[in-house]
Amino acid sequence: MDRDEGAIDWDAAFEAIVAPLRPPRYVRAVRAVTQATVALLMIAVAAWMLLRVIGESVNGLGRPML
Repeated sequence: MDRDEGAIDWDAAFEAIVAPLRPPRYVRAVRAVTQATVALLMIAVAAWMLLRVIGESVNGLGRPML
């Protein structure tokens, strides 16, 4: 199939417009690492809080109610 010589390469045109708008690769990598670190920190805090609540409940089982 022959290509028309006057046709516009829309993919190339889109990339030429959008490419400068994207942040550099290192910025995207730092953002991903930061988001992963924050997510892991939040999971750790939630697990710690859950274990504290369960621990307080279990700790009070052997004592009579006052």
